[in-house]
Amino acid sequence: MRRISDYDDFYEAPTGLGGALELRDFGEEANSWLPNRAPSAGSDRRGGQEFAQARLPARRGTQPRDPVQEAMGFQIGRLMREIKRLNPNETFLEPAGGSYSVQARDSLQRRLEELQRAYLTDQRTGWPIQRFIGDSRGNIMFEPLGGRTVPGQNPVDTHTLYPNGSNYHRLNPQGHGPRKTPHTHGHLEGRGPYTSGQGPSLDVLGNIVPWNSPDAHWPMR
Repeated sequence: MRRISDYDDFYEAPTGLGGALELRDFGEEANSWLPNRAPSAGSDRRGGQEFAQARLPARRGTQPRDPVQEAMGFQIGRLMREIKRLNPNETFLEPAGGSYSVQARDSLQRRLEELQRAYLTDQRTGWPIQRFIGDSRGNIMFEPLGGRTVPGQNPVDTHTLYPNGSNYHRLNPQGHGPRKTPHTHGHLEGRGPYTSGQGPSLDVLGNIVPWNSPDAHWPMR
C-alpha cells in the first residue's frame, strides 16, 4: 500500500477489499482520483477503476502510548529487571493505576529498595539471603534469594532450597543413615531437585569437601 498524500493519511488500496479498509473521509485530493462519471466534471479529473482512496483502519485493542507513557514504561522495565535479578521468582501484578502509571513505578521502586535493604550475602556460597530459618535450639539455616524452605524425607528434617530446587542447607536433628548424631549440611547450587541434584558439599568455611567426609557434616545444637 503506497502513501500518496503529504497532507492527510490517504493511501492507495485495491478496490473490493470489503471490510478490510474503510473507504471514507475523502478529501479534495481523493475526489480527483475517483472515476469521471458526471458530465459536468472538469477536464483535470483523472479516472481510475483499480484504485480508490482509503484511510487505514485504527488498530483495535491496545491504545498507542504517548511519550510520557513510553518514558514511564522504560523506567518500569528497568526496575522489573533489577528486581528479577535480586529475586528470580518475583511476580508482578497489574497495579491499580495501570501498567504505565506513576503508581506502578513507585510501587516497584519501593519493592526494589526493600530487596536491596535485605541484600545479605552468605560468604560461603556468595548467594544473597532472603530469610533466616531457625529452630527452638537456636540452629539457623539460610534461605537463598528466590528459594524456599521445605521438610526433608524425614519429617523432622528441614531443607532450604536454591531457586532451581537443589539443596542449600539441610538440618538433620536425628542424623541420617549410619550417622545418627544431629548435624547439618551446606551445598553449592546443583542441577536440582533436592539431594538427587544437589551441588558439591561444603565445610563450615565454604570449602568444597567430599560429600561423605566429616567436614561435610556440620555440628549443631
